[in-house]
Amino acid sequence: MSWFEEWFDSPLYEKLYINRNESEAEDLALLIEKVLPKKTYPNVLDLGCGRGRHSLTLAEKGYSVTGVDLSPQAILKATKEADKRGLENVQFKERDMRIPLDDTFDAVVNLFTTFGYFLEDSENLKVLKSVHSMLRPQGRFMIDFLNANLVEKNLVKSESGQYENIHFDIERFIEDNMVYKKITFSGADIVEPVSYQERVKLYDLNWFRQRFDECGFSLKNSWGNYSGEEFNPEKSPRLILLAEK
Repeated sequence: MSWFEEWFDSPLYEKLYINRNESEAEDLALLIEKVLPKKTYPNVLDLGCGRGRHSLTLAEKGYSVTGVDLSPQAILKATKEADKRGLENVQFKERDMRIPLDDTFDAVVNLFTTFGYFLEDSENLKVLKSVHSMLRPQGRFMIDFLNANLVEKNLVKSESGQYENIHFDIERFIEDNMVYKKITFSGADIVEPVSYQERVKLYDLNWFRQRFDECGFSLKNSWGNYSGEEFNPEKSPRLILLAEK
């Protein structure tokens, strides 16, 4: 089982990232609305949708949204939340992002660093090729990724925290152009400390520009945060890219 299959299905994942809030999703949705206006790009695929935070926000804004994710628990929770909100213009499917759906879309979004999980560059490239195959001609792809330069420069090697009565310790290191994050949980009803790992390739703007060319995309724009400010490799918290098929 891959690290992301085990970790993203764990209830501890939600506890660690409990502070992710709807206002952040709303800020990103506003940027999406500007560059992917609903009138031109009504049919959107949220690739690696997780528990549906962004899919649901976009659906509430009137887009027709399909969210896909490899985690059965994430898809189940997203579906239940859509039902709870009475949203009929969003659906969720369990899927490996390297394998394209049979449908085509006006736009594909890949948000909150849901990319670069595979050790081999060729496997990550399959994701971009999958996106290209699912886009209609002149369809657009937005990816919200980490700023690799800033991560390398300001890596926080360790930290600890508490959620209710669960304690967690986080260790980070960089190896072979990947940033690794080991999270260990203890306390509460956890009999023995349990650990999970995240890892993400440190791809920069130049890497994406080259791979977009290989896959048949043209890079249209880039931003450094959800407010749509210009990307600065030394300062920007995010690397947000917009490409067109």
